[in-house]
Amino acid sequence: MIVSRTDAAPDFEYLLSTKTAAGIGTHTVVLYLYVHQPGERFNYPSSRASGSAANTAMRYLECALVQAASLRLRDVECDVALVTNLNDLYDSAAVEPRGVRLIQAMEDLGVRMLYADYEHRNRLPVESYASSRYLLDAIVTAVDGGEPDHMYWFTDIDCVWVDPRAMFENAPTDDEVGCLIIPYGPDWDIEGTTPRRLGEFGQELGTCPTPIPWVGGELISGTAGALRRLVRECDALDDEVGERGAKEIPAEEHLLTLAGGLGRVPFKDLSTLGWRVLTGPRHHAHQHPDPGSLGIWHLPSEKGLGFRRTANALLGGRSLGVMRDFEDTRRAMKRFNVSGAGWQRRLRDDGWLTAHRLRRALAARA
Repeated sequence: MIVSRTDAAPDFEYLLSTKTAAGIGTHTVVLYLYVHQPGERFNYPSSRASGSAANTAMRYLECALVQAASLRLRDVECDVALVTNLNDLYDSAAVEPRGVRLIQAMEDLGVRMLYADYEHRNRLPVESYASSRYLLDAIVTAVDGGEPDHMYWFTDIDCVWVDPRAMFENAPTDDEVGCLIIPYGPDWDIEGTTPRRLGEFGQELGTCPTPIPWVGGELISGTAGALRRLVRECDALDDEVGERGAKEIPAEEHLLTLAGGLGRVPFKDLSTLGWRVLTGPRHHAHQHPDPGSLGIWHLPSEKGLGFRRTANALLGGRSLGVMRDFEDTRRAMKRFNVSGAGWQRRLRDDGWLTAHRLRRALAARA
């Protein structure tokens, strides 16, 4: 059920009216979010949420609004959609009142809302990244009825589009599926396995390299036809693993990686254009030498800061400054702590986070 609403974000209409009315083009960017129900067990280590289902949904909806704005507030020829499992998008019990405002703001930006149930759950209960396989349901729903050669881009919700045109110009061919190959070491632990061990398991199923090239789940792109084949191959592979009595393949990354290593899905590496950019002083990931040259950033460390602060600005009618930052890569890098994270910036950010938590605590007590 979709109910009517009238409280539009105050400055989106003006900003969108200044953009070129070029149509949606031949590309669709699809965000997807499975909203957990109270009582479901889940763990998202980088969510920057308190752990409740509603708070977690709100944190990810903030990211969704910001990512949508990084496309819709600029002259980018594409359609944008959000797939969720919410029958009632304005159910404040599921997403809190702030979550409702975030959904309304996305609709004001022209984001299409689509529904998909979670049909591709793991065979066995998995708490860590419990909804990661919802990607497959989002693909099924979003490409349904789409022309076979229409191009779709499925992104993790905590991404920012830096240069959409560069991404679109390097779209995979009709038969390929675009992705980011993550440069993990052979023995880097990824949710209980490593590229070496997953490759060895793949050798039990067919011809497979070890260590296996790791397919990240934050960006999957392709034509409607190629993505339909991807889902079919993943379903068949999952059934094959289950029939062998093997352990659960935990997350979508493991399933996609195995499908690619076995040669069942032809992946095109887009990591020259996209990157998992970890921010802050406490990570040990390999850093990109020139993040300003990328077309898209995956920013898992910025959910509690860069995304939240930018979502506040968008909801608060300060979209012009956000739009200017999106249009200037150097400013965008500072906004999302991709650069310029010296001690003064860290002190400012820590103060902002402390003040934000205090306001929430006072509001909860009131």
